[in-house]
Amino acid sequence: MKTFVTGADGMLGTNVVLELLSRNHDIVCLVHPSSKSKTLKGLPVQIITGDVLNVSSFESYLSNCECVVHIAASTSVWPGRNELVNRINIEGTRNVMTASQRAGVKRFIHVGSANSFDPGNLENPGTEANDYTGWKYNNDYLDSKYKTQLMLLGEFRKNKFPVIIISPTFMLGPYDSGPTSGRLLLSMVEGKVPGYSKGVKNFVHTKDVAKAIANALTMGRLGEVYIAGCENMDYATFFNKVKTISGVEKKLFHFPFFLVLIGGFFSSVFARIIGKQPDLSYGMVRLMGIEQYYSSAKAVKELQMPQTPTDKAIEDCLNWFKANNIKL
Repeated sequence: MKTFVTGADGMLGTNVVLELLSRNHDIVCLVHPSSKSKTLKGLPVQIITGDVLNVSSFESYLSNCECVVHIAASTSVWPGRNELVNRINIEGTRNVMTASQRAGVKRFIHVGSANSFDPGNLENPGTEANDYTGWKYNNDYLDSKYKTQLMLLGEFRKNKFPVIIISPTFMLGPYDSGPTSGRLLLSMVEGKVPGYSKGVKNFVHTKDVAKAIANALTMGRLGEVYIAGCENMDYATFFNKVKTISGVEKKLFHFPFFLVLIGGFFSSVFARIIGKQPDLSYGMVRLMGIEQYYSSAKAVKELQMPQTPTDKAIEDCLNWFKANNIKL
C-alpha cells in the first residue's frame, strides 16, 4: 500500500516507518520543518516537510495514498493550559482528517492516548469501556487527545470515516532522538533521579505499538479504539529493572508523595518566574502519582499486538542512546 505517515521521524513514527517498510509499503513521510531528527536518513521513503496546521503544505501528497497513519502531535504537559497544544492536536488532526476524506483514503489510523480512558486497578485494569476523567488535571494535552478522539469517532458515526484509534501507554524503545519518554531512563542512568514515590505506569515497547498500527491497516474494526500497552509496574520495580539492565549502582530512596508534590509546586513557580520548563512540574507529579493500570487485551486479540517484556524495551532504548551518543 501507499501510506502517508505524519510525525514520521519521531520515536513511534520511525518505528512505524520501519515496520511498514518491512511489509513493502510505499511511504510518504511528513516531517515538521523545525525537526532535527535524523532517524529517517537513508531510508527508501519520500520525505516532505510540512505542518499539520497548514493543509496546503501536505494535502497534494495524499493523492493516491490508500492509508494514513497520523502520529504528529504535541505531547507537552507544561504549562498545563497551552493553546498551541490544542491547535496542533485538535485543529491539526482535523486538517489531516478532512484532507484524507477529500483524497478518499481507505483507512485512517490515529494515534491517541491511553489516558483518554480512566485507569483501573490491579484487579480491574482500565479498558476502552472506561470513561474519561482527566478533566480534573487541568491539562490541555490530556484534554486535547480526548477531544480529538471524540471528533474522529463522531466523524465515523456521521460519515463512516474509516478511522481506527491506537492509544499507547508509556512507550520505550529505540529511535527516541528527542529524547522524549526515554528521558526517564537517561535521567536515572546519568544520576539525576534521587529516588521514587508512589504511582504505577503501564509500559510498552514502541515496536509493539508500531506492529499494532501496521496490523490495523488490514485488521481491527473501524470506529474502534485500541489501548496499546503491556506491563503494569510501580516505580520501585521499574527503576530496579533500569538499574539491573544499565549497571547503575546508585541507591534510590523512597520519598513520601506529599514531599514530591511540594517540590513540584515550587519547581513550577520558579519555572514561571524564569520562563523555563521545569524538570518536574506540579502537574507532572500529579500525573506520575496515579496508579495507571491498563489492559491491552482488545489490541492483542483483534490486532495481534505483541507483548514484549519491559526489560527488552529498556534495553533497546538504552542501547540506542548509547550507540547514538544521546545524553540529556
